[in-house]
Amino acid sequence: MRTKNIITVDWEDWFHICEVEDYLPREKWDDYPSILPEATKILLQFFKTHNISATFFILGYSATRFPKLVEEISKAGHELAYHTANHSLVYTQEPHGFREDIRWGKQLLEEIGKQPVLGFRAPQWSLNDRCPWGLDCLTEAGYTYDSSHAPLPIIGTPSYPESVHDLKTSQGALQEFPPLILNLLGLKVPAGGGWGLRTWPIRAIRHKIARLNGMDSPATLFIHPVEVIDFTPPLRLPFLKRLVTRFGRRTTLFTIKALLATTDFISISQYRNQIQ
Repeated sequence: MRTKNIITVDWEDWFHICEVEDYLPREKWDDYPSILPEATKILLQFFKTHNISATFFILGYSATRFPKLVEEISKAGHELAYHTANHSLVYTQEPHGFREDIRWGKQLLEEIGKQPVLGFRAPQWSLNDRCPWGLDCLTEAGYTYDSSHAPLPIIGTPSYPESVHDLKTSQGALQEFPPLILNLLGLKVPAGGGWGLRTWPIRAIRHKIARLNGMDSPATLFIHPVEVIDFTPPLRLPFLKRLVTRFGRRTTLFTIKALLATTDFISISQYRNQIQ
């Protein structure tokens, strides 16, 4: 029996980029052309072709803009999870505002998708040590797992565990699914999605997945819709953001397809169901 690992989608638009509000102000979002209809069609077809059920972390803004697409994702057999309303960094919010956000989003997605919503992922892995109250908020709102703790410098905390594990909260345990990373010469770097998944050698990514599997933990990978289409933003972003969002010689789906030679991908809910 082949090892099963986790594939997820951060279902957000091309203009949902953290820390560039001066370039992409919230009040102009409705005026920007969306890539989600085209990208979602490609993703759903790819997953259908390869018999993959994925977890889609849905942005609230995009769900209200395209509820039919969210419904289509759910009907195709994929899991819905939440990704905040407006892609705001969690540690920039107050606890009461975050509580309202995650309760609203859970109810919204459950109404649209007709399935329980139990998982959360913070934009830019921003549910971390800067907002320790966030984990309690999740369990209070009825979430049972999170995928926001990146074991990385700058955007996370390098000492976070790299394998799936439980976190203690005031309301009980919360299961944590960290993104895949590589350890290169003592430096931890992203590898589960974005520029890391597009850039690092596939053999290195495959080797790290095998190491996690040897520890009885799945690897968690993630895709952004903008990565699966040919799209150039209609405005020039800061250099670092251009580098992170566009850099890489391969396409994301090419990498996922190559990894399918040695692993099967499933949703987080499927993984949790099989270990219960």
